[in-house]
Amino acid sequence: MSLPMVLSRCVRAVFQAQARDCSVRPLITLKLITLKGCAESGKMSLRQNETNRWNSVSLLSKHTITLLSWCGLSICLFAMSAAFAEPRLDVATNERENRLRSDVTWLAAPEREGRGPGTEGIRDAAAWIGQQFASIGLKSVDGIREQPFTMTLEAVLPKEQANHAEFVKLAADGSVEICLPLKLGETFTPLAVGGSGTFDLPIAFAGYGITAPTQEYDDYESLGQNAVSKALLVLRQEPQKDNPHSVFNGNQATQHAALVRKIANAAEHEAGAVVFCNDASATEPDALMDFRRAGGGENGRAMPVLQVSRSVVADLIERATHSPIATLESEIDRTLEPKSQVLDGWRLRGEVTIRRQQTDADNIVGCIPGVGFGAEKSGAPDVVVLGAHYDHLGFGDSNSLSPGTRAIHHGADDNASGTAALLEVARQLQAEGPFPRTILFIAFAGEERGLLGSGYYTANPLLPLEQTTAMVNLDMVGRLVDDKLIIHGTGTGSNFDELIDQFVSKAGFSVAKEPGGYGPSDHSSFYARKIPVLHVFTGSHTDYHRPTDTADKVNYAGMARISALIANLVREFATASEPPEYIEVAGKPFMGGGGDRPYFGSIPDFAKPGGGYAITGVSKTSPAAKGGLEGGDVIVRLGESAITGLEDFDSALRKHKAGETVEVVVLRNGKEVTLAVTLGDPR
Repeated sequence: MSLPMVLSRCVRAVFQAQARDCSVRPLITLKLITLKGCAESGKMSLRQNETNRWNSVSLLSKHTITLLSWCGLSICLFAMSAAFAEPRLDVATNERENRLRSDVTWLAAPEREGRGPGTEGIRDAAAWIGQQFASIGLKSVDGIREQPFTMTLEAVLPKEQANHAEFVKLAADGSVEICLPLKLGETFTPLAVGGSGTFDLPIAFAGYGITAPTQEYDDYESLGQNAVSKALLVLRQEPQKDNPHSVFNGNQATQHAALVRKIANAAEHEAGAVVFCNDASATEPDALMDFRRAGGGENGRAMPVLQVSRSVVADLIERATHSPIATLESEIDRTLEPKSQVLDGWRLRGEVTIRRQQTDADNIVGCIPGVGFGAEKSGAPDVVVLGAHYDHLGFGDSNSLSPGTRAIHHGADDNASGTAALLEVARQLQAEGPFPRTILFIAFAGEERGLLGSGYYTANPLLPLEQTTAMVNLDMVGRLVDDKLIIHGTGTGSNFDELIDQFVSKAGFSVAKEPGGYGPSDHSSFYARKIPVLHVFTGSHTDYHRPTDTADKVNYAGMARISALIANLVREFATASEPPEYIEVAGKPFMGGGGDRPYFGSIPDFAKPGGGYAITGVSKTSPAAKGGLEGGDVIVRLGESAITGLEDFDSALRKHKAGETVEVVVLRNGKEVTLAVTLGDPR
């Protein structure tokens, strides 16, 4: 290599080192380095006591000619040393793997109790993460290291005296002719998704409780107004469940089988209560669901929602209709015609008391303060956010994929892995910084309950969102297989595709790119605020949201490589002369549901529950956008359906077809605004 080339590459290395894996920083002065010293050290580092901060770059540039005139030999020798030194990457990699293993193991240990909301385990985890941030050397944000917010912990069911129910048959004079008493925990249970109160309601059988225009099936059509203020008996699952040719997607359950969908449909028909009963396909006909099933208790409906054992409901149905419940089911399966009917003279009496407990949660924050870019705008540098959620499911909740199992859900991959990677990147970048832009590290709480922590942060930012140039999210990065990564948001920033190609290929990964910025993790909260995002993910697996997601199954070597990749990306965002430009990607935002439902295109605001369906924005070119909906709107009516939340909204959409124009009423700045939206084809 020629001397001019050596000098050229060395100068370039000084200015561009932060964009590569090395930890070299610009210097005002360069020490004279001897060959003897290079040989003895085995490698050369410029990270010395004389190291300047990034704000000295301009000074270095001004004196480049002078420096080169008297330091040419030094620079040359450094280059030769760097070229021939053995970097001992194996040692560094092993140390990184060991730290990641230690951090994941601690977070996913049984003592952490699955890091469920309100547990001692998640409080311990929050304190530990804060300690790690401090020991790494991350600074507080204006004295703040924890950002507290409140969330609903759970719904609690008091003892039997506050929760009792019975089926009664009244004689013509109003006296009780027959009584079928129900026993709490044995033949009935309230469900947390329902409300509290006393009730004395007439009873109607509503079949499977389904309204499905696409399948031309409606359990409510024959009931009409007879569903209003009734206790509706509803079978679980769907008709023709064992028929591979069923219009309800053969043997596979559709969205119409979901409990929340059936409850929303009953509410739309103004039911007074919902009473679920296991269908004929149940392996344990009289088994009762966990009280918290069909909702973790965050926002209960006003009407009571119960489950009653099949044997008791079967007794009731046969007494009232003179037909076995199995006969009604088989007739529905055979003809695909509902058998809904009022049970004359029969009533549901009782009381349900549900107490909802709230708890405090904390986002944990730390930063490497920036020293440059953006300060001219507000006196503070621009910001890059690196985030990961640290909460999980505790002992299992409505999101568990092992229903009915009360066991610690360790959450090693989801998301102890992302939290551990967050810490590892913080260690690396803190040792190299500061950088022109501030790097803000956030460990989010409440992700599993609906992106609550990230939603709270973006609604109450500690650093200005208008100066937040990018957000990188780490969620489930612990199960790398065949070097394959999934990265969401690659289309949300002006240069993201090129950066991914550059850094990912260099690191030896193959990548599946998802251009959209919405998905079931915390990056969605930032993209909804028009911030470019990247979400890094190694894929789902059979242990997802189950007690078996344990630390021994994590690929720590893969995590070490992913952490190095993320450090490179975040460093690039923190040092690039121009920030990425936000790009709105057309497509469907994440919000659950889907399937055969018409496309609307709203973006839910998970941090603003209750009082309608709040949205943070609308997808570009979507029906909602064309109809005039805006971020901050709260949808309170769609067509003839009143909307109290996301489930109501989803249920109401399913009553309409693509191409239909529906009236949508929103609350905007406290006033009702009526809009017309033409629904799109299902996605």
